[in-house]
Amino acid sequence: MEVRTRFAPSPTGYLHIGGARTALFNYLYAKAKGGSFIIRIEDTDQERSTKESEKIILEALEWLGIKADEGPQEGGSYGPYRQSERLEIYKKYTQYLLERHLAYPCFCTDEELEAKQERSKKLGIPHVYDGKCRNLSPKEVEEKIQKGIPYAIRFKVEPKEIVVDDIVQGRVKFDSRLIGDFIIVKSDGFPSYNYAVVIDDYEMKITHVIRGVGHLSNTPRQILIHEALGLPLPKYAHISEIVGTDKKKLSKRRGATSVMFFKELGYLSEALVNYMALLGWYPEDAVEFMPNGELLKKFDIERCSKSPAMFDFFLNEKETEQEDINVAELTIEEIKQMINPKTKLNWMNQKYIRYYPLEKVYELAKPFLLKDAEVQNLIQENEEKVKSIFASVRDYLTTLDDAIAYIKELSRDDVILTKEAKEEIQVIESQQPGIENLLNTFVELIQNETNLTEETYSNIIKEAGKRTNRKGRFLFMPIRIFTTGKAHGLELPRLFFLLGKERILKRIEHVKHIIKD
Repeated sequence: MEVRTRFAPSPTGYLHIGGARTALFNYLYAKAKGGSFIIRIEDTDQERSTKESEKIILEALEWLGIKADEGPQEGGSYGPYRQSERLEIYKKYTQYLLERHLAYPCFCTDEELEAKQERSKKLGIPHVYDGKCRNLSPKEVEEKIQKGIPYAIRFKVEPKEIVVDDIVQGRVKFDSRLIGDFIIVKSDGFPSYNYAVVIDDYEMKITHVIRGVGHLSNTPRQILIHEALGLPLPKYAHISEIVGTDKKKLSKRRGATSVMFFKELGYLSEALVNYMALLGWYPEDAVEFMPNGELLKKFDIERCSKSPAMFDFFLNEKETEQEDINVAELTIEEIKQMINPKTKLNWMNQKYIRYYPLEKVYELAKPFLLKDAEVQNLIQENEEKVKSIFASVRDYLTTLDDAIAYIKELSRDDVILTKEAKEEIQVIESQQPGIENLLNTFVELIQNETNLTEETYSNIIKEAGKRTNRKGRFLFMPIRIFTTGKAHGLELPRLFFLLGKERILKRIEHVKHIIKD
């Protein structure tokens, strides 16, 4: 039998990391097994579902390279692929259940149900529907319908043990008495999630249902519907929860960021996909970097772990006070301030930036470069020079927009001394005189060295500090300002290696003249 998997997002927001990973695992498993991957839009929540959200989700999947074989855009033999367009299909199954007394109309109002839920909550017990409408006679039902009283359709649940044989979680048992009769068709005529998903999966011939472990509690309801309708069960695989560095579940306040943020931050889609694949799964050969389709060849859902997967993109909660921050409302610049520099995603992105051909990486970086007015002018004046600088710095890039600072710094022969930097020099000289002696020592050490590497420059700065009895701000700040003109910037040893000895010496002399003037 052909393996058929699906990703069925609800179009009520953006595509976040949890949803993207679910889509990825379904896609990878289907492709690894030579099967088909389907996208289905679950838009039965008419109040919250929007076309704009659907568009955003589909665009995010396209950027990630997760391509459907069937779906709302691609079409296919088992459509429509939006639940709102499948209402007639659900009706025939509902009629089947009603005729066999496996489901019944429920006339309870929202107010009644909410009061009962509140009562259960106060008593500290799980809320289970009390079956008020379960035993209404056909006559009573007809009278209420004739009066125009709104009603939902509930599924009859009999006492029994329900067993879920899960590929990832193993065998899990549920007591149906803790579920109670549940709604399968809402009073607006739209099916509930647990009902529609069963019918859609059957009609679309889905063989494997791969989703987050949070859906495991929905599975017994879905199994009951399968059994009542006489439908075969798919194979279930509930993949691990994703948590933040504080080991709490991701949410809008805990890093559940739209995947398109990563595009805007300068991450390659291949790097994000590679990183997400390792959230709850690990390759047998332990090789984590998997370009050129290796991921498709290696992936197997049976190697997924039960343990929560850590999304380490953000710094820990204490450092960012993340509890008080809604990540979804942050700007790109604000998110950058929260990024953990040692995250595996950063490592992965660096690997892909270095791995892919220079021309490809430059073209991916170019939209970021063009956003900066100064770099845009440089590209218009001499794009080959910009490409040359990009080529020399790409090994140092974590994200594509990191190139902007390097290009601006390395394209200048002279130094523009900022007002902040000039004031900083005056303050330092007043607190610890001897900047000129420091610079002369630094220059002498550079001139006496032939093999100037990043490490050499780092050692030279330290040695200059020892010889002049300076450290910290009083050592690094004068050297930075006299070589860059700014009080903040790139890591000095790396910058010096890229600038070269002659330009460094020239810049120091230039700033000396500016300071004197």
